[in-house]
Amino acid sequence: MIKSNPVKALVKAGKPVFGTWITLCPHPRVVKILAASGFDFVIVEMEHTDFNMETVGVLVMLAREAGIVPFVRPPGTLKPHDLTRPLDAGAQGLLLPAVDTPEQMEAIVQATKYHPRGNRPMNLKGPHTDYFVADPAEVTKHVNENTMLVAMVETQVSIDNLDAICKVDGLDAVFIGPDDLSQDLGIPGQLSHPKMVEATEQIFAICKANGVAFGSSVQNFEMAEKRVAQGATWMPYQNDAAMVFNAASTAAPKLMEIGGRGK
Repeated sequence: MIKSNPVKALVKAGKPVFGTWITLCPHPRVVKILAASGFDFVIVEMEHTDFNMETVGVLVMLAREAGIVPFVRPPGTLKPHDLTRPLDAGAQGLLLPAVDTPEQMEAIVQATKYHPRGNRPMNLKGPHTDYFVADPAEVTKHVNENTMLVAMVETQVSIDNLDAICKVDGLDAVFIGPDDLSQDLGIPGQLSHPKMVEATEQIFAICKANGVAFGSSVQNFEMAEKRVAQGATWMPYQNDAAMVFNAASTAAPKLMEIGGRGK
């Protein structure tokens, strides 16, 4: 059978889901570790890494087998094959950078959904179908229903158009891209700035008014609690690089202290 997407089902039911990113180490064992840790999903990063498509394909196919839902953030959304290749490789969702207009979102849906909603290129025997052979109408329906599209809000233009973007059939969730959004608002990297707080609240309010799921990155448990209280349901926690650095930078000073070398 073709695997279903439990993350999409949970989000649709209003339940919070948590994942993380692979940005540092594209090794299959990392996928197994994250799956064993209990995360709901993993995002394989292509926008800000040098990962090639072959590497991404290995990681997402293993994630499917390991029981953790694989998402890919493609390097962009203007070229349809940047979207369909990760999906054909087995990704069950896409995190879509810089979606600024409803027309852009509609074009993405058209490119990533099979008939009747879109015109995604047909190839029904691959990792994305778990090589399951069945009636093509049954297969395409299942894949359409289980593919998740998450649009990133990263500009003021996107906020201005968000109400219309939320109305595009096929959008599953909205996600704040905090760094790029802060830069576009003229406060680069100042994620606690009042402008960012106001923008975040505005984005959440628009999503709620349209009945569209939303989320943001959470760097600690306190932020996760805050976002859940605000109604967020799709939340990546840190990333592989941050988790390695945070663990190492906490351990090393303590070990130096134990060894009599602390300050």
